Amino acid sequence: MKVEKLENSQIKFVFDVTADEFEKALDKAFEVENKKVTIPGFRAGKAPRSVFEKNYGVEALYNEALGQIYDDKIQELVKAEEAKSVISQPQLKLEDTKSIERGKDFKIALVADVYPEVTLPNYKGLEVAKKNLEVTDDDVMKSVQALAEKDSSIVSKVEQVIAKGDYAVFDFDGSVDGVPFDGGKAENYELEIGSGQFIPGFEDQMIGMKSDESKDIKVTFPENYHAENLAGKEAVFKVLVHEVKVKNLPEFTDEYVKSLNVKDVNTLDELKASKRKELEEAKVVAEKDRQTNEVINKLLDSCDVKLPQTLIDERVNAYKSQYEEQAKMYKIPFETFIQLMGATMEQFNDVATKQATRQALFEVVAGKIIEVEKLNPTKEQIEAKAEEEAKKTNANKDDLLKANAPRYLNDLAYDALVNLLLSNAKEI
Repeated sequence: MKVEKLENSQIKFVFDVTADEFEKALDKAFEVENKKVTIPGFRAGKAPRSVFEKNYGVEALYNEALGQIYDDKIQELVKAEEAKSVISQPQLKLEDTKSIERGKDFKIALVADVYPEVTLPNYKGLEVAKKNLEVTDDDVMKSVQALAEKDSSIVSKVEQVIAKGDYAVFDFDGSVDGVPFDGGKAENYELEIGSGQFIPGFEDQMIGMKSDESKDIKVTFPENYHAENLAGKEAVFKVLVHEVKVKNLPEFTDEYVKSLNVKDVNTLDELKASKRKELEEAKVVAEKDRQTNEVINKLLDSCDVKLPQTLIDERVNAYKSQYEEQAKMYKIPFETFIQLMGATMEQFNDVATKQATRQALFEVVAGKIIEVEKLNPTKEQIEAKAEEEAKKTNANKDDLLKANAPRYLNDLAYDALVNLLLSNAKEI
């Protein structure tokens, strides 16, 4: 057996096939193929070899014979040291493009994808934006007010002038080139100004309008608007405002704060302190996630790895299967489901390939760093992870280890990798 490394993370194993080997393979092929045909004067599978070859030619046995040879060579291949890096089913290829001739030696090749070689860039000292952990008083008040949303009410505004965040009740009548269009007219429509529900520019032009005021609002439909007959066209909406409303939140008295049933909170100041702590803790998590994504993307952007198609295809199939399962759940065809998501199959496949390629690249690069830095967790760390989960879920530690050991290993290795990258990153 001869071994050759090919481009794009492939390897080729070349085998000699003797005339005697091929003849034995033809014998086995005849036993298989003869059962598939019926020759006049003979029961199925009972025709002599000479009769079979007279009717179909010996060449009719070649494909099956090559399959027999393939099976034999695979058995040789799995014993080879070089085969340990193979990650795909080897494909059989003939070394000589000329026809195989009975009674002559020839060569075959088994070509397979292998785990790619990775030359790591400098992964220490990657630049990331500094953490922003500031929580403002305004952030705190918005969080506090969000708690009271369930008890809010929409009431008429004292000063009947529209401002961002107000609710306007109005009539509108739209037209394109003076011609009304479907869905372009309504009466007493209530809209939160600034919510972005209407065509870009519409809500901004309503700011400052008063009750009983009318106005022509000119906007342009987006080029990708769902109604093709309106996409990209300029429209005029005749608007008449009837009323301006505001959201009224309950007064934050101590009695009301207590009614919110927040643990250990009885006053507005305590509620603000509690919400500030929550926001600060969430900010720490969010900023670590942001820096993690940033440093990983910079790492991958600096890598040049020839990914084998097998790694990409596996992840594309996994990505697609998620959406196929959702389509089955809704009992609609897969292509229809993708269209309802607002994409064509071509766009979906493009996104799937890009995400799969990025994921595969991360896995091979991360795996190499984990190997180089010796970041794989110890047995004790994996057991500690199971113990931690067992306490949270009241499950048996040994059962968790048996079911989840690979996940614990991957999670701990990933955490160690992220900590290595972030602890060596340069904040700018």
